Amino acid sequence: MLLIKSVEAHFQAVGEVPSVGEFQVFVSHLQKTEQFSGVQGLGFARYVETGPASDQAISAELARNYGLDRTSWPETAEGYRTPIVMLEPSNEANMRALGFDMYSEPTRRAAILAALAEARLRASGTVELVQEDSQNPQAGFLMYTPFFAANSGRLLGLIYAPFRIPNLFESALRRPPVLPVHITAWDGEPAAANLIYTTEGQASTRMDASPATVMSVEVAGRVWTIEIRPSQDYHPPVDQTRTIMLAIAGFLLAAALAASSRAQQRTIEVGEALRQHSERALTDREFLLQEMKHRIKNMIARVLAMSRQTARSADSLSDFTESFSARLQAMAASQDLLARTSWQSADLQTLLVQELRQLFGPDFNEGQLQGPDIKLNEVAAQAFGLAFHELATNALKYGSARSDEGELNIWWRIEREPGRAEHLVFSWRERSKTALDEQDLSAITRKGGFGTKLLDATMRVELGGSITTSPDEFGIDVTIKVPYERVKVAQQA
Repeated sequence: MLLIKSVEAHFQAVGEVPSVGEFQVFVSHLQKTEQFSGVQGLGFARYVETGPASDQAISAELARNYGLDRTSWPETAEGYRTPIVMLEPSNEANMRALGFDMYSEPTRRAAILAALAEARLRASGTVELVQEDSQNPQAGFLMYTPFFAANSGRLLGLIYAPFRIPNLFESALRRPPVLPVHITAWDGEPAAANLIYTTEGQASTRMDASPATVMSVEVAGRVWTIEIRPSQDYHPPVDQTRTIMLAIAGFLLAAALAASSRAQQRTIEVGEALRQHSERALTDREFLLQEMKHRIKNMIARVLAMSRQTARSADSLSDFTESFSARLQAMAASQDLLARTSWQSADLQTLLVQELRQLFGPDFNEGQLQGPDIKLNEVAAQAFGLAFHELATNALKYGSARSDEGELNIWWRIEREPGRAEHLVFSWRERSKTALDEQDLSAITRKGGFGTKLLDATMRVELGGSITTSPDEFGIDVTIKVPYERVKVAQQA
């Protein structure tokens, strides 16, 4: 676990996923100083959306890192992939694992989802590692911890390590002095299906042998049950009194060490929690300041665009003043509504109309919108409110809303696919009668701006969904797809 945390610290210090050369140097130094028995390697898996584009990107990364002509495997029906793109040391066994999509296998996927949900180190159930050859397969498991981009907070992938369970136990049991014990271990409750390790040979059958001792050990979110018995090599000493006194002294010493270790661990955990809380507070403050700057800039752009649009259709100064004032009042009323409701929940269409009335004026025809009644929960209302704000502002500044001839088509629906969860799909399609000039086309296709990062953070990270854009010279198509379970209002008990 400390090895994985050290890799995580290395990634955080770099601020991004390091090059394979840097990663190889780091792991080679760890091998010189740390106990690696049972650990097959240390690696990184990308978290990407399933599709041809991500397959091409993974293929290019594997070629760049290891000179392999390989892409993500196996085929999958899941919406996301976590293919292995770095795994060190780069021996023959680990090279076999490169490109393997761990998200495609249910046991690994469950551990990955637990690590993402809790944003910390989590272990999988028992699996057969892809590094194993077919002649001598051994039980194994994996540990995962998520890694996020330093600037945007976007999930980049998972730092992980594969373990061979027999090697892991034997590395501990064979350290001198070798104890005459027979170990049996299960992942969960003692049952044949959960068996993960047993010592070679039989337990002692002597009448004077000690009874079995059973304990539970937590391994990164999973509970292993371990039974300890005397082995056939065990012979009780003649002087039982001395043995008993030694055992009591050992127990008391172990208890004192355990208490001291627990207190120290608790102190470290509290300090780490305070550090993480402080970092989150600073990050949230910086993000809030950036969002405020962005919103103020967009608000000014909206007012300027509204004034230009109003002036084009006004016959006189008084006509302009009346129309422009009405639009400003509608804009203020929308902001007041959102503030008073505190985003506890919101109707999707109502939220959308508030934004569009700021764009087209109070007489905007809702008949242009198509979709069922959908109530959004607090998180989804904030996310879609920001999305509508960005889309409408971009339309004002660069797209179809710059002229009276522009067209805007919006629809939404709930998609139900057999055997899969429901998804809310939202489509925004805007077109201009004439082709956009080069500057405006560049603006709507630009990536990496704060607005784009904001949309990505809200839809992908907060709601676990996806957002795709398809621009052309006359406008842009935007499609948002999120799990319906993440956006709907929870039923009251």
